Amino acid sequence: MNARTLAAFLCLSAGATGCIIEDNSPRYPGDVRMTWSFDGASCSQMRDIQGVDISIGGEILENDGRYPCQANGFDGIVLHDFAPGTYAFDAVAVDYNNAARFTYHGSFTVDGNISVPITFSSGGPQQGKTFAYVNWLFPTEAGSGYPTCQQAGVAYVDARVDDGSWARFDCYQGSEGRSVSTPELAPGQHYLEVVAMDVRERPLYYFGGGFTAQNGVPASVTANTYAIGGAAVGWQLYEGSVKLSCSQAGVSEVGINFQDTHTGEWVYGSEGQWFGCNESPAIFEFLRPGEYFVSFRASGTGNRAYESRSDLPPIRVYAHDFPGVPDALNAPVFRVR
Repeated sequence: MNARTLAAFLCLSAGATGCIIEDNSPRYPGDVRMTWSFDGASCSQMRDIQGVDISIGGEILENDGRYPCQANGFDGIVLHDFAPGTYAFDAVAVDYNNAARFTYHGSFTVDGNISVPITFSSGGPQQGKTFAYVNWLFPTEAGSGYPTCQQAGVAYVDARVDDGSWARFDCYQGSEGRSVSTPELAPGQHYLEVVAMDVRERPLYYFGGGFTAQNGVPASVTANTYAIGGAAVGWQLYEGSVKLSCSQAGVSEVGINFQDTHTGEWVYGSEGQWFGCNESPAIFEFLRPGEYFVSFRASGTGNRAYESRSDLPPIRVYAHDFPGVPDALNAPVFRVR
């Protein structure tokens, strides 16, 4: 009987209520012995399977995690020298055209040497489901390599797909050859967002872009982030020279957009971003550094319309600078109809 079992036995024997057992025993590094099968079939029986690709979040594996289905009569691989802790992983069995035939997602906990059995479903990849591997890069000067997380000043990375929940990672988990995996996705078009932050959780870099996921074939997405800054802009409604409240103007929402002064492109497309009329000022955090014209528009009751003037002076957005409410620039928005 080991110390942990003995403690539990004594606690139960005492008949004590509220007895709490704390496990403060040391945890140990170890090797991970992965074995795989196909609903009981071996690699020698699955002659169309060439190998198994392994991806473990935050880890760099030998040969990029690509292993033969069978080596020296062993259906598996032994991965050495893992630190104590819990790891999520993905396994993909590929054929001789490197096409995914089976997928598996799981996790394991290292506390000494462990064995991890992988049973691939004989039905192949689950129909209608896939996922993506995601890694990130930070801006670099021409002719130089991409900076590491430390060089870029990034401690954390938040990522999400299709406006889903944000997931937070330590920066190193998706950098320098490592990648993280998304939750399960339906095949088709998806949109990835990545926000890189410093140790004080201030946003420094951003990426937003689409990718295509195919059934049973994990996508690989590199988020080439860019430096970001912010802006704080407010508005005041007018009819002539008379200030109006939102209720007096009959306005419930105000649309805002930023036009790059050099390219003429609108940051938020043709529609802009909309805010409740009483939410002034609006705070923006994911703008590329540069100079922008800011446009405001709103519709009021009684077919009234309001717009900002086209000759408003442009504003400048600086990298890693995020003005707040006290620094907001306010613009007059006049009734035009």
